[in-house]
Amino acid sequence: MRLWCCLVLLASTTLFALERAWEGDALLGEPFGTCGIDAGDFHATLVHYPFIDSLSPKGAVLYIHGFNDYFFQRSLAEKLDSAGYSFYAIDLHKYGRSYRVGETIGELRDISEYYAELDSSIAVIRDIEGDSVPLVILGHSTGGLIACLYAADRGNGGGLSALVLNSPFLEMNYPWIVRVAGVPLLSLVGAVFPDLPIPRSDNPNYGFSLHRSARGEWDFDTTLKVIGSLPIDFGWLTAIHKGHSRIQQGLQLEVPVLVMHSGCSFKDSEWADEYEHCDGVLNVDHIREYGAHLGENVRFEKIEGGLHDVFLSHEPARDSAYQKMFLFLESRL
Repeated sequence: MRLWCCLVLLASTTLFALERAWEGDALLGEPFGTCGIDAGDFHATLVHYPFIDSLSPKGAVLYIHGFNDYFFQRSLAEKLDSAGYSFYAIDLHKYGRSYRVGETIGELRDISEYYAELDSSIAVIRDIEGDSVPLVILGHSTGGLIACLYAADRGNGGGLSALVLNSPFLEMNYPWIVRVAGVPLLSLVGAVFPDLPIPRSDNPNYGFSLHRSARGEWDFDTTLKVIGSLPIDFGWLTAIHKGHSRIQQGLQLEVPVLVMHSGCSFKDSEWADEYEHCDGVLNVDHIREYGAHLGENVRFEKIEGGLHDVFLSHEPARDSAYQKMFLFLESRL
């Protein structure tokens, strides 16, 4: 009897703790909630848009943001919710809601650093949604790179029902000689001097194409997602290069993969109208080339007029991206 009472008390305490862990989201407000995720030495934040339909969701979607980013896309959550999906997003450690004073935003030494917080986030999602609800990871840019490697190292994606990649970062957008010679050499330097900074131009044009104060339609915190470029160091470059090398050598993902990208790329230090309808960050040819290395079940969708983040593109490009994503998910789940 005493053992039973102890078990009931423990279960009640655990449920209470889980309930207390969720707070209102200070950035997006109601109905978004946040839950802190402590995984080893790192702190991350899980964001949830509660699914209140009387029917079970078609699936649960976990969104992973990119470099120089955090989750602010209210419309993404609302679109997925209205289509019948329960939505979650993670602000990775040292980004967005998870940033702590004294940290370097976006600092990275190995992509596997993110695995523990993704494991914990998925455990929370499973606790809420149950094991029978299909799980989808949606990754943007560097979040797409992370999602691919995480899936590969967690049973080749066997625990996922689908992987959706929004302009995944699968290669550096540099000239050929820099990519094949310069980056590997600098990566070796990063293994010895990871904290050494790398000078880079502060190109604000992609940020201009997004933010409401310039040419875009969106409002976001420019201290958490800067208009220009975040500084990087050799350690970050080494971690990203290792991730790229693994993908370019080929993964064997068993999970169905959707790769979405713009119809064109554009990169220039001066503003041009191409920044309003092309990918101003990555080379879409690289996305197609190396996206084919992810597995046997990869589908590509070109979003004409799409920006680097296809869901932040101008209409009708973003509507096309949503339509193609939902068609893919309906056919795979």
